[in-house]
Amino acid sequence: MKGHNPLAATELSAVLIQLRAPTAGLMLNNMLNGPGGRLTLAYPIGTIVAELFNKISWLDQVLTLIAWLVAVIASGSVLVSIYNSMSARQRDIAILRALGARRRTIFGAVVGEAAVIGLLGAVAGFAVFIVLGGLVASIIQGQTGVVLEPLKLNPVFWWSPAVFVGLCVIGGIVPAIKAYRVPVAETIAPVS
Repeated sequence: MKGHNPLAATELSAVLIQLRAPTAGLMLNNMLNGPGGRLTLAYPIGTIVAELFNKISWLDQVLTLIAWLVAVIASGSVLVSIYNSMSARQRDIAILRALGARRRTIFGAVVGEAAVIGLLGAVAGFAVFIVLGGLVASIIQGQTGVVLEPLKLNPVFWWSPAVFVGLCVIGGIVPAIKAYRVPVAETIAPVS
């Protein structure tokens, strides 16, 4: 079969049969799957595969939900870390404003910082995926002979980093508003 290593095949485990008539499949099913039969006939295979995927489809939905939760929590951590650093950087922001930086420039810089953090996170996540995907694919190929292609082009490789960076940008808006509202005169004045 395509995608299998022929050298890994040591015994016959399944046979694919194309029948000329549907009634032949029913007769073969009754004969092989009857009482005392040692063989199993999966007929019709399309129905059985559909039932299998229906039974495990909830797992796919759970994994998708977990991935979305991880992305939202990661963007929330970007929000919290930048927001907490704003109180330490208030004086720097006030000095930039006193030197002529506009409020929207400061706002854009903070949102840009959040976007860069999100982009670096997406790149790091993709690097981890490449390493783990290659490792898992080689283990599966060595043990089962099935060849997986984890780096085969998939639309998720394009839209998921963009969504993650977008979530980080949204998370950066709150700290950017805090930086936008930094009072220049009160922040620069020395504390006595």
